[in-house]
Amino acid sequence: MLVNLQDLFDLSDNSFEGKIPSQLGSLNMLENLNLSQNALNGSIPSSFQILLSLLSMDVLYNKLEGPVPRSVFFEDAPIEGFLHNHQLCGVVEGLPSCEITQSHGQHKNYKVVLLAIIPATITLVLLTTVVTILRYKRKKHSTGSGNDLQQTKLFAIWNFDGQDLYKKIVDATENFDDSHCIGTGGSGSVYRAELPSGEIFAVKTIHPMEDDESFDHEIDALIHIRHHNIVKLFGYCSATQGRFLVYEYMDKGSIAESLKNKETIAELDWIRRLNIINDISHALSYMHHDCFEPIVHRDISSNNILLDLEFRACISDFGIAKILSADDSNCTRLAGTKGYLAPELAYSTRVREKCDIYSFGVLTLELFMGHHPGDFLSSMADKTTSLKDLLDIRIPLPAAEVASKLFKVIVFAAQCIEPNPSRRPTMQQAIKVFTAARGPDNHVDYLHTGIVIPACWS
Repeated sequence: MLVNLQDLFDLSDNSFEGKIPSQLGSLNMLENLNLSQNALNGSIPSSFQILLSLLSMDVLYNKLEGPVPRSVFFEDAPIEGFLHNHQLCGVVEGLPSCEITQSHGQHKNYKVVLLAIIPATITLVLLTTVVTILRYKRKKHSTGSGNDLQQTKLFAIWNFDGQDLYKKIVDATENFDDSHCIGTGGSGSVYRAELPSGEIFAVKTIHPMEDDESFDHEIDALIHIRHHNIVKLFGYCSATQGRFLVYEYMDKGSIAESLKNKETIAELDWIRRLNIINDISHALSYMHHDCFEPIVHRDISSNNILLDLEFRACISDFGIAKILSADDSNCTRLAGTKGYLAPELAYSTRVREKCDIYSFGVLTLELFMGHHPGDFLSSMADKTTSLKDLLDIRIPLPAAEVASKLFKVIVFAAQCIEPNPSRRPTMQQAIKVFTAARGPDNHVDYLHTGIVIPACWS
């Protein structure tokens, strides 16, 4: 029933036995299927003929036999994905013809075809019947109680029953009581939900007065991206009772909270802060350069970068994210957090990746200074400032080797806040700068080396 599964279904290198389920033929959006290195037997289901989106298939090292389904994909498929089976035959170039099988002749081939078609047909009929009955019961039940949980229209949770988890989340937050609230933003509030199983989620509710745009943007962005440094969306709910999104829980909260907490500020030593910036740069580089289409976050700020127990940083809150289509003008209304907005947004609503670059530069300076840099930088514009004067005074000054790394990162951050977008670097360049293997110059006093702050500040 995973009809929206598209990129890859990989079940390779397990111990699966028996026949390949014919129901896999209903994954009509699937592009890549890997069933290799199992103990699967029987034939490849004839239902695979309708996998029109399939680009690759690998069934190496199984016990499959009989004819390969006849379709454009199988006619063009390379033989390498079908080797090391019992006796596959058919249209794949390199496989023997099914008309010249070695021992059982033509009649066995016909039996194999029938054995593949009959179970698939029976299964399809049974599946259609069951789905029809379930839909009828659900429709009948939903007309009975207006406030029942059956009104939940959408709930997509990985490996969970949606209706059951909806109730557990409502119970865990005591119907989203303020005592469970861990943050509030422009579009909604975030709650900590600890389920009876011990699992903890962050649940973001959407304010009733908000339209569907923010909710839809966040879902649209996060279902397209998967990255270690982007907060994981487990599911979402849109019901008459309210709308919310379910995320992985980040124990340390936001960077903004950590910088304000006097008790935990010592945990944010210089190495951890460097690692946090490295995490953010990898996530933004992925969004800008490695996605199907570039994604601009538009609200990179210390409130929207979350930390887990190991201080792994994740970008969150994609409510105003923008997917840059090639045929789209990418013009939109002004949105974001004051103090992080690129100056060109004052006279243009054209969204580009360089808007995120500017915000990244501000965030980097904020993390190492220990506070938002706005007032300080506006007074130091176009002047040279030593590295020491740009570092958080609440923790000890860094050693020489660490100071050299800080200098390199902060110089890059200063380039990010250039008023001219075309002069700002890319996030790919950021990764190269931050991961450069070159060691420090022992003859340079990095703490007292000057850094030029650009003249324009928004």
